[in-house]
Amino acid sequence: MATSQDRVETIQDLQKQFKLEQKITGTYERALLGDSEGALKQLSSIDEQSLTKEQKNVYMSLLVNQKKYKEAVKLQGDHPEVVESMISKKGDVNELKEFQQAFPSPNGAFDLAYHEQRWEDMTSQSGVEMTNKRYEMKAYGYLKLDKVKEAKEEAAHIQSQDLNQKIEIYEKTKRR
Repeated sequence: MATSQDRVETIQDLQKQFKLEQKITGTYERALLGDSEGALKQLSSIDEQSLTKEQKNVYMSLLVNQKKYKEAVKLQGDHPEVVESMISKKGDVNELKEFQQAFPSPNGAFDLAYHEQRWEDMTSQSGVEMTNKRYEMKAYGYLKLDKVKEAKEEAAHIQSQDLNQKIEIYEKTKRR
């Protein structure tokens, strides 16, 4: 008797899961067809705990595209650096400025200074969470400031042959 009850509960759980997956799939279809607002409305009605990491990333991307930064940060567990990183990768300076005004951070200040080619501001920014990309950005900034030694120090953090070649080419060009 208990096993048949367990089977019924399992079937009901699977049906719920299937309906949720159908709803999420329908939401993605709406987003792909250009109905971002409708997709956001549907996603916001789903319990965030039910979403996978990939689904949360899609949701966050839709929120960022609609400039709903507060909701995106909330979705990421109040970690604005995750949202800032996504915006920075897009390379939209105006969007990065907007986000930095709403959620100021050393990471955002660094990335914004890089995109605006404010090399002194970027290289002197403290408290930045350094990633391989940011080490590369900082090395590039130092080259723009003609500080080869500092550029090499930043490049040493990531061991990028491509970056080391750029620094070598820069040095050879400066010697001529």
